[in-house]
Amino acid sequence: MSAGGALLRLDGVGKRFGRVTVAAGITLEVGAGQAVGIVGPNGAGKSSLFGLISGDLAPDSGRVLFDGADVTALDPAARCRLGVGRTYQIPRPFAGMTTFENVLLAAEQGAALRGPAASELALSTLVRTGLLRFANQPASSLTLLQRKRLEVARALATRPRLLLLDEVAGGLTDAEVAVLVEIVRGIRAGGITVVWIEHVVRALTSTVDRLLCLADGRVVADGNPGEVLASDTVKGVYLGSLSS
Repeated sequence: MSAGGALLRLDGVGKRFGRVTVAAGITLEVGAGQAVGIVGPNGAGKSSLFGLISGDLAPDSGRVLFDGADVTALDPAARCRLGVGRTYQIPRPFAGMTTFENVLLAAEQGAALRGPAASELALSTLVRTGLLRFANQPASSLTLLQRKRLEVARALATRPRLLLLDEVAGGLTDAEVAVLVEIVRGIRAGGITVVWIEHVVRALTSTVDRLLCLADGRVVADGNPGEVLASDTVKGVYLGSLSS
């Protein structure tokens, strides 16, 4: 893939916390419209990578480019307005607000919409994620699956071009994972580029067309999901650590 065709590019991005390296000069590209999965053992640097892309973490070295522009110095809010949306492993809704109010706030703050335009985006996002019937319920009353959907909905309501999904299938039953997979497929079909960190490997293999494996802050495999999972390197650093 040429640099000109990349929506996201990391150019030698490095990050350390004391003696711990979470990104060791990572260079990679993600093209517009791709669905990319990321696997790796705990502590591999997966969530830190998302932090570097979204602006939650500042790199010690290297550059982050989005749609050809250097965004390394931009904060998360600025990157969000450019089209970088993300979820977190542990859903963080505003518990005292309703489901609708949570998504509306994302539309207002992330997509910079107001009035009817913000409300329309919030409602359409609730429909898209299967949450419309819970619109008036407090976020604190939602089940785990519903909170996971709300986490996705809030990110979607910022109108991202790139959506970073961080273990949104974790803790769900097989049936609930299947529901979430269909939501992610719909997001990707709508033209949004998806990068998905997940330990539920079957969710990734049924959704993405490219798989990365991280270990010790490095990309140790990148390519077709089946080939990556079959590689001796990935079996050694990751698959042997899976308990499910």
